Amino acid sequence: MWTLRTIGFWAATALASIAALLVVVDGWLATSNASIRRDIAVRQQFINQSVQLSRLNQDLVNELGGLVLKNSNAAIRQLLADVGITVVGQAPTPGQAVPAPAGQATPAPANPAAPVPLKKP
Repeated sequence: MWTLRTIGFWAATALASIAALLVVVDGWLATSNASIRRDIAVRQQFINQSVQLSRLNQDLVNELGGLVLKNSNAAIRQLLADVGITVVGQAPTPGQAVPAPAGQATPAPANPAAPVPLKKP
């Protein structure tokens, strides 16, 4: 029959089985968490590089727009138009004042490296 010793044995066996099962589940969760963290790190690196490349892309487009305005280069204008960028306005000449940004009372000093006005749909 059921003695205290038998009940204790089966209770200890059940608790040990549950503990072993929890160790296995913990190991599985740890490896799953590590793979998710690697995926997130790769995505974050892609986002960071995209921001850096976006700045470089904007500078490149501004330089190309400046070349179009300065040299009236139809090939570069067509290249920009093919990707949906329209060059509008005139290139600032050296010594010409750049219009003041909204909210400023006085015009900003002339800046030969000022961005070219571009229009993107």
